Amino acid sequence: MSTRPRSYNTEGVVLRRRNLGEADSIFTVFSPTEGKFDAIAKAVRKPKSRMRGHLEPLTRSQMHLAHGRNLDVFTQAETIAAYLTVRDDLDRLTLAVYCCELVDRFTVDRAVQSDLYDLLVDLLEALDAGAPLTVGRYFELRILASTGYEIQLSRCAICGGSIPEGETLFSVGSGGLACAGCRGSAGAGRLISVRAIKAMRFATGATMGQFAGLRLEAELEAELQRALSEAIRSVLERETNSGRYVEALAGPLQRPVHEAPGDVQ
Repeated sequence: MSTRPRSYNTEGVVLRRRNLGEADSIFTVFSPTEGKFDAIAKAVRKPKSRMRGHLEPLTRSQMHLAHGRNLDVFTQAETIAAYLTVRDDLDRLTLAVYCCELVDRFTVDRAVQSDLYDLLVDLLEALDAGAPLTVGRYFELRILASTGYEIQLSRCAICGGSIPEGETLFSVGSGGLACAGCRGSAGAGRLISVRAIKAMRFATGATMGQFAGLRLEAELEAELQRALSEAIRSVLERETNSGRYVEALAGPLQRPVHEAPGDVQ
C-alpha cells in the first residue's frame, strides 16, 4: 500500500501557464522542494476563482496541491511576491521572462535544485528592487555553472595552462577560454576583451548584489551578452523564445546604471 500523502505544500515561482478548456489552466512551477512540475488549476480563469492572480507567471506563491492521476491539482495558492515593478517595466519583464525560460529549459521534472531556485528568486528580487539589467549576465553564468556547464575562465579549457592577460579566444565548444597555443584546436569561438574576462571572473565569486554594483559600460555589457547568449544557445542547441527580445535590449542597456564600488578595468 502506498504511503504517499494525498496532498502537499510548497512555495514556488510560476514559470509559465497554458490554458485548458474554457476555465482551467496548467501551470509550470519551479519549487525549492519539488523541483519543476506541471499542475492544473481548475476554473482558475473564472472571475470568482480564489486562486486567480496568485498563479500568474513570474509570481512567487505558497501553494497547496493534491496528487492527481496525471497532473497534480492546485487547491490553494497565496502570493508571496508579485514583483510588480518588474511587470510594469517592459525591459525588466522581458529579462525576467527570459530567465524563467532558461530555468524551464535547463531543468527536468521533479529534480530538486534549491540553489537554482534561490538564484531565480534573487534575480526577480534584484530586478524588482531596481538593479541594472546587467544582472542577467550574472544569471546566465550561474545557471550554466549550477546545471553542469560551468565556463572555464581561470585556465585554458583545453590544456589547463594559464591565460596571459590579453584578448583571448572564448570557445563555447571547448568549454571556455582557450590559450594562444590551443586556438588551432579550439574550433569556432570569439575573441573577448580583458575587461569581459575580468567581469565574468568577478561574477563567479560574487553575489548578485555585488555584481549589480559593478559599473559596466554599454559596449562591455553588449560583449558579455553576445558571448553568454552564444554559450546558452550552444548548450540548449536551439534559440530561446525570449532570448531574441533580450538581445534587442542593447539600446536600453545604455542607460546609466547604479553607482558602483568600482569599474571593471
